[in-house]
Amino acid sequence: MIWVVSSIIKLIKMGIFKNAMVALAIIMPLVSSANNIKVEQVKFNNSTGVVSFNLSWENSWNNNKNHDAAWVFVKLVQTNGAYVHGSLATSGHGSSSENGPKANLNLPKDRVGMFVSTGAAHRGNVSWEVELQLDKAILKNITSEYKVEVFAIEMVYIPEGSFFIGDTDLAALDYASFFEVSADRSPAGPYKINSEDQIITVGGSEGNLYYDTGNSPYRGDHKGTVLASFPKGYNAFYMMKYETSQGLYADFLNTISSELAAQLTPHGTKDYYQKRGSIKLEENKYIANSRSRPANYITWDDGAALADWAGLRPMTELEFTKAARGPNEPITHEFPWGTDTVDGLKRKVTLDDELVFIDGVSETNLNDQNRNVYGASYFWVMDLAGSLWEKCVTIGDEIGRNYLGSHGDGRISEKGTATNPDWPAGIAEEGGYGYRGGGYYAHGMKISDFNPHSPISYRPYGSWAGGKRSIAYSQRYVRTAE
Repeated sequence: MIWVVSSIIKLIKMGIFKNAMVALAIIMPLVSSANNIKVEQVKFNNSTGVVSFNLSWENSWNNNKNHDAAWVFVKLVQTNGAYVHGSLATSGHGSSSENGPKANLNLPKDRVGMFVSTGAAHRGNVSWEVELQLDKAILKNITSEYKVEVFAIEMVYIPEGSFFIGDTDLAALDYASFFEVSADRSPAGPYKINSEDQIITVGGSEGNLYYDTGNSPYRGDHKGTVLASFPKGYNAFYMMKYETSQGLYADFLNTISSELAAQLTPHGTKDYYQKRGSIKLEENKYIANSRSRPANYITWDDGAALADWAGLRPMTELEFTKAARGPNEPITHEFPWGTDTVDGLKRKVTLDDELVFIDGVSETNLNDQNRNVYGASYFWVMDLAGSLWEKCVTIGDEIGRNYLGSHGDGRISEKGTATNPDWPAGIAEEGGYGYRGGGYYAHGMKISDFNPHSPISYRPYGSWAGGKRSIAYSQRYVRTAE
């Protein structure tokens, strides 16, 4: 979930740092989202290069298991549609709060953005005044009017640790669930990830990881070696708490050139507005009528461009499993909320196409004992099953296995694509990723073993890199923790 406001600044090349200290601000109307994350009262000091703003969201937490955080990044958007990513300085950042917990600011080495989280045990709403010092080098060549825009995406911290991939349910084997091979070459049970540097041999010999494709081309080549460099999920990482929202995607389109936005927008897709789409182009600006609704009709290439722009990266199917299950041993037919059934689930797509909590349920009351009501994973990541199919980098083909997990740098190519050479290239390669989690297609749809809610281990399309824009396709993104 995301909210953005902007401060319109005019900088003249010869006077950027000569002016007296000036701060301009504009306060935008408030729009509700799942946890109502907001960036407000954005100000930019064109003498010091400091961007300041108020950051707040609801239902934050920091407990002995994990915590949530906001991934915050800055864009300088010019009137012609070009933009400069707001790289941050190595120091000069700060935060304050009149009430509530202190903020923890975590600056990654690449300085593409900043993680902001509570610095101590907490459960409840948070609000801080945040100051980010821009790298002044990026401002030297700005000569025309532009907007300073601050974005915030709610993330969940997935701590370091071992976990299992696969299921104890024999029926899961028919859906290409992973398993460890026994001495007699039969399934010995789930396979354990014990290290980030673990080298995983895929094959039918004892101790290897394997899976049954059932002669389906969508489940992988069941061979190869998963190298130490492949992101396995053992090391700590951050994952978006919610799927990419239509509001986030519209904001992305509004910070790139109109030509690239026209190429990447889904709103011209046939039946888009009849099938949960709400993004429109009005007066040369992309508007999402339902900002918090999950963004369907997103291809791999669309999503990879957004991930690069946001300084994040695609998740792997092993990271998907870690975020869903946590360190627990698998249970038979297990969903991300830790039970073998959808009974009791109060997270629904309503007849007006919104994904909401029903029957008066509020996320304020989410805890480890009732997460099956909320559709929350072990680490409280939302909607890993039952909303839209999640695209993940697969270990089921060589393209996917070559993924190194590099992060986006905030800048997409002139063609509107991600610039990371280790990322699968989607339509250009037709390989390297697949789908997990199930997808919601239509009201009253026929329920199957993997739609709309899929057990964690099911991989019927785990290595299928097909599918262009569709009603039930989307993705969310991650960032390795430092």
